[in-house]
Amino acid sequence: MSRRVFSSDKGQTLVELTLILPLMLLLVYGVVEVGSAISTYLTLTHTAREGGNLTSRGTDPDDALDAIITAADPTMSASNTGQWRIIYSRIVQAPGVPCPPGTPCDYVVEDQIIRGALGQNSKLGGEGAVVNNIVDGFDNVAPGQIFHAVEVFYDYGPDIITFVGNSFNKIFYERSIFTNVSGTS
Repeated sequence: MSRRVFSSDKGQTLVELTLILPLMLLLVYGVVEVGSAISTYLTLTHTAREGGNLTSRGTDPDDALDAIITAADPTMSASNTGQWRIIYSRIVQAPGVPCPPGTPCDYVVEDQIIRGALGQNSKLGGEGAVVNNIVDGFDNVAPGQIFHAVEVFYDYGPDIITFVGNSFNKIFYERSIFTNVSGTS
């Protein structure tokens, strides 16, 4: 009978489960966090792209920003304005600076609209900033071209569930720049 007690497998499964369960839970939390980060980044990419697209087609920039913020809910909403910022910039050829065909033009940020309270500044510069060669292809555009840029910043830090989040930049950034569609100003 003593032989049978020492060779019993009844407790082995419980011991294995006790050792493996914390690792499995950590893995599941990591997968959830990575999925959430990817989902947030895709939302930001879509938001920037749609904002630039709407404004380039003649939609009032205030209306376009309202629409993309509404579409990005719950990632960006009125309840978490300290976690995100959207900056719309209208970029035009520098007034009074001639731009002969075939030469690079100077462009300036003519107007900006900012939504959200996250403390990030435009990477293109504030109103009046010269925007030249910051974006690939700016040196090849025709004189008089107008551009609409939408920059989106998001602080992913408060959404972190596990310890994995400490190893990456928690401020996500996405930007889209569209030129005017023919016939709009």
